[in-house]
Formats: sequence, structure tokens, C-alpha cells
Amino acid sequence: MGKLKRVACYVRVSTEEQKKKGYSVDTQRDNLTEYINKQDDMVLVDFYIDDGVSADKLNKRMGLQRLLKDVEAGKIDMVLFTKLDRWFRSVQKYYQIQKTLDDNNVVWRTIH
Repeated sequence: MGKLKRVACYVRVSTEEQKKKGYSVDTQRDNLTEYINKQDDMVLVDFYIDDGVSADKLNKRMGLQRLLKDVEAGKIDMVLFTKLDRWFRSVQKYYQIQKTLDDNNVVWRTIH
């Protein structure tokens, strides 16, 4: 087996409706954990959770801000999340986050 990828799992829920439709923090965490457990080249670093926060407010997403600091500190090789809309909602926000990932050779993957 090669080097293990250090994986950060990002979870975000912004509304009650999302919780009702199966996007709850617990559901996302369970799905991500199950995915990692099926891989033999991944190790979980931590869960980074933004509960009740809009995707548009990058500076209010404390879980995301902590994740990006760990990326810059060299603690993460991959970011894993359930769906793209949990990660970002606009192309502009995507490019802001992606630059930090690119600068630190970190990739992302969605499991759905």
C-alpha cells in the first residue's frame, strides 16, 4: 500500500429543509465515514462542520475557515464532501477556495 491520503471531511447544513431532506450533519458525517472506511488509501484528519450557515458567507463558515488553515499548514491532502452544493454555490466562491487548495496541492472529491 502507498502513502495514505490525509482526508478532511467538510459538512455543511444551512436550513431546516435540508435537514429534513437527508442532508443533516449526522447523515453527511455517516456517509463520509462510510466512504472513507471503504478506501484503503485514506485516513480521516477531522470533520469540519458548518451547521446553519449559508454557502455565500465564506467568512461566517468557521468550519471552512479552520479547514483552509489546516490546508495551509500542510495537514491535509484531500477534502471530501457529500455533494458540490455543500462545498460552494457560486463560481466566484469556488475560485476563492480552489486557489488555496491549488497553492497547497490539495484535491477535493465529492462522494455523490
